[in-house]
Amino acid sequence: MTSTLLRTKKEMIDNKFAVMKFVSRHKLLFACLIIAWIIGMIFTVFLINRSGRTKMKVQRMSSHPLIHPLQHNRLPPSSSFKMVKALRYCNPPNDIIPGQEGKSPVNGSLELVAVIVRHGDRAPLRPIRNQSIINCGTQNSPILLKYLKTLKHLRGSAKHLFPFTTFPLHPGEKHCTSAQMTLLGAHQHLMVGQVLKKAYIEDHGLLGKNWSSDDIKLYSTIYSRTYQSAVAFLFGFLPSFNISNIKIIPSADTRFCMTDYYCNCPLAAQLESQTNKKLKRLLQSHPAVLNLLGRLSPIVKYHPNHSDILDPFEMFDSLMGYVCHGSHLPCIPGTNKCVTFEHVRNLIAFLDWEGRQFIRDSSNVKAAMLNMQGFFIHLLSSMKSYINKKDRARFMLYSGHDVTLEPLSTALGINDGNMIPYASRIVFELYSHTVNSKLNYVLKILFNGKDVTKYTSFCKPYFKDSSRKLPRSSEYGMCPFESFRKYVEDFILAMSASSFQAACNVAQATSNPFDVRYGSYVDESYKPD
Repeated sequence: MTSTLLRTKKEMIDNKFAVMKFVSRHKLLFACLIIAWIIGMIFTVFLINRSGRTKMKVQRMSSHPLIHPLQHNRLPPSSSFKMVKALRYCNPPNDIIPGQEGKSPVNGSLELVAVIVRHGDRAPLRPIRNQSIINCGTQNSPILLKYLKTLKHLRGSAKHLFPFTTFPLHPGEKHCTSAQMTLLGAHQHLMVGQVLKKAYIEDHGLLGKNWSSDDIKLYSTIYSRTYQSAVAFLFGFLPSFNISNIKIIPSADTRFCMTDYYCNCPLAAQLESQTNKKLKRLLQSHPAVLNLLGRLSPIVKYHPNHSDILDPFEMFDSLMGYVCHGSHLPCIPGTNKCVTFEHVRNLIAFLDWEGRQFIRDSSNVKAAMLNMQGFFIHLLSSMKSYINKKDRARFMLYSGHDVTLEPLSTALGINDGNMIPYASRIVFELYSHTVNSKLNYVLKILFNGKDVTKYTSFCKPYFKDSSRKLPRSSEYGMCPFESFRKYVEDFILAMSASSFQAACNVAQATSNPFDVRYGSYVDESYKPD
């Protein structure tokens, strides 16, 4: 008995030493396991807290009797992979960060900047269900609070801004009024303005603190949302905000064609009609999308007697009124008929696919080039006037729409087919630099902060031509100003016409098929993601 106890005790001691020996040999392994366990516990606590906050937020949003807090009509968390494309379109203010703007070539001097923007977030163009209880405000931020406080004190100080005097300087602070910009939209442009202020004013001194109206040129279409976007942008951008120095020139046309001569083009209208017919044929070839629109229309439209929403983009625009403001998707009261986020994702997938079908379509590209010719002429004239010291304006702002940036990006050859997000920007930067004691002017073009210079239609041949020695500017992704000038001024010659109006003759559509040289028609299968 005693020997058995002694043997057992000895085995326990041996086992203890064996364990200690094993632990000492594998210290690193045990350390890694302990660290992994600690990280796992921290991550678990984080997820529990996060889900608790999300749940509290959903409960608060769902307390209104008109909103149905059903599980399947809730939005995924903003960090979810499913939300990536939707939020890219919404363009939350915190996602607006510095891009490649203001990154100048060695020994280059920034001379002039032209910015073309889409207005900020707005309510859907038509009334939608539960619209009155969607919160169209935004989280408070220092610049937003300063903007509101300043502009409220400036009421009545913008009488010189005719014909915009009928519009308030800033959007409403909470409610979603159809087609009107939201406070979220103003916040977006405050952020865009701040980003470009750092790039151009703080880093390059484009404008001084005592700037005057002669230093800038401002243009806006005659809509409250574009006017308010311009004001918000300028509040974030200018070194000092002086409303009396701000003079915004109205444009009756969304494409900034500037004069009737360039605004009236029968051929462009005919080509757009052809594109619209192709769009209808594409939609008709996708019965699943038609069926989806038919099912969602009675859920989304404001009143049963209102017209149905049978256009894919109109439905998308209506649904983003919920998505961009973090609201539950709509349901028909007393039923389980709800819009789900999968419906939204399928609609986005179709519209992106549809857009890719037309980025190289000859009718669409030619229409875009005709429609944007007036803008190009105006921009080129302003740049030439500055170069020739006939004009001192170094900054230009055009506040427009998605239907401004879409044809502009198409004409430039940089349209990727995706829908244009709120508060998007296309920027032209004009630099001067010296090569062999000679002053040269070069251009840089950016789309939402990304340098797309070498992809533009007038710069692409310049970068691809390896048979000649390129000037030093090409090393920095710059394109000669002359390439842009020839692109604009030789456009009429490319159309084999004697004038713009001659080029716009509808006979051109058949007698002179314009070779755009952008590549072939995209043919991809639509697959909902």
